Amino acid sequence: MKTAFDDPDFEFKVRSTPYPPIHEIQFRVATTDVGAIIFFSAIAFSILITVTASYVVVERITMLKHMQMISGMRLSSYWIANFIFDALKLYVCIVAMVVIMTAYEFYFESALVVLFLFPFGILPFTYVTTYMFTVDSAA
Repeated sequence: MKTAFDDPDFEFKVRSTPYPPIHEIQFRVATTDVGAIIFFSAIAFSILITVTASYVVVERITMLKHMQMISGMRLSSYWIANFIFDALKLYVCIVAMVVIMTAYEFYFESALVVLFLFPFGILPFTYVTTYMFTVDSAA
């Protein structure tokens, strides 16, 4: 403008005032973070369940459970011990996830209830579905 008007004393000020972010943009930013947490936690839980299913199939194929039952172990104590150990493995992952959610200030009380009840739903389902497999790599 100084050159166009040939006025060396010409000056102007620019002021930029952006509009406040709309609700939809704020919602997208918040759900992107939650979506990443859901995605990575789903991968972690699926790997843990795969390891659990694979171990049960290997025990059935190699007849380890049968040998333990011949030695005098009751079937109920076998499944209860497996359930407790597998639940503890899952709870380590769940507690880590809750710590991360707390560190990043994601507070979902209903998600906590679902997370802490998750092993009681997935482990019996995993134990039942392992009977469909005859090879541990397929489980």
